[in-house]
Amino acid sequence: MPAVSKGDGMRGLAVFISDIRNCKSKEAEIKRINKELANIRSKFKGDKALDGYSKKKYVCKLLFIFLLGHDIDFGHMEAVNLLSSNKYTEKQIGYLFISVLVNSNSDLIRLINNAIKNDLASRNPTFMNLALHCIANVGSREMAEAFASEIPRVLVAGFVLKHVLASSGSFNISLFVLHLVRLRLLGVVTAATSLITTLAQKNPDDFKTSVSLAVARLSRIVTSASIDLQDYTYYFVAAPWLSVKLLRLLQCYPPPEDAALRSRLTECLETILNKAQEPPKSKKVQHSNAKNAVLFEAIALIIHHDRQVIHEAVCLACGRGQYLAQLSLGDSDLSPVMEMKQESGLCVKCK
Repeated sequence: MPAVSKGDGMRGLAVFISDIRNCKSKEAEIKRINKELANIRSKFKGDKALDGYSKKKYVCKLLFIFLLGHDIDFGHMEAVNLLSSNKYTEKQIGYLFISVLVNSNSDLIRLINNAIKNDLASRNPTFMNLALHCIANVGSREMAEAFASEIPRVLVAGFVLKHVLASSGSFNISLFVLHLVRLRLLGVVTAATSLITTLAQKNPDDFKTSVSLAVARLSRIVTSASIDLQDYTYYFVAAPWLSVKLLRLLQCYPPPEDAALRSRLTECLETILNKAQEPPKSKKVQHSNAKNAVLFEAIALIIHHDRQVIHEAVCLACGRGQYLAQLSLGDSDLSPVMEMKQESGLCVKCK
């Protein structure tokens, strides 16, 4: 976020807030608010054109009054005008007012959408971030239709990833993007993976880079010590929900062409299959459910991938027949694995 200079401080707003806090009764507060509303209305309707600073100050006051529980029926156009400002603080207040006060059925939506489109096309990461915030916070049908084709392109635009991703990851799950998979907050990563999977199913070519990110994250999970992910461990299983989602994301793509990446993925699958053979660390059903969920998704990925490319993992899966037989699955669910066992002939264990 850009630095805010001392000149951006709004003394009039601070004085107004102080006056409200010093009111001794509700009647005194309403009287002070009505006086301020009359003053703001006269400024907006006056012959003298207001500069950006004044608009920002008065819009901020209206927003504060609204948050106190009072209805605001004017000032919306002034807030929209702030969106065209080249100053961060003015544009920020405009977007904040719109996100809080503008109804999705407002006649101003078209003007707002045009301003958002301009910011998304500006190649200014800060302005693009403000626009994304507004889209996420309003979340109207009109905005969804207007920006359905633009948002995916913005999400993978290389020149904004560093700036937009760093600041947009905390406000809305629906705008998490590819590089969020690198974050340490696994709750955020889990949400991001769901979105990326959906986008990859519709536009796989645009999200090919998610494969390497998913494999890297999966590798860290399956090879980590339990203490490393203790905040995300469920009944002795490290991050089971994220593991399942990463494996599902990988099923959107063919096996990695890069030999090192393919080898790393095979190691992940082998580790998952090996852990399935370990004695249970808990007798509770939650432990077995979490453990089996990851195992089944790993097997689904093995089935999805080319048999020759990851035959090592296939052989390991085939060698788990006794363990798999103990699980409450029908024969049809595991039939693809058994077919691979018969056809591969690649491993002594499978013969």
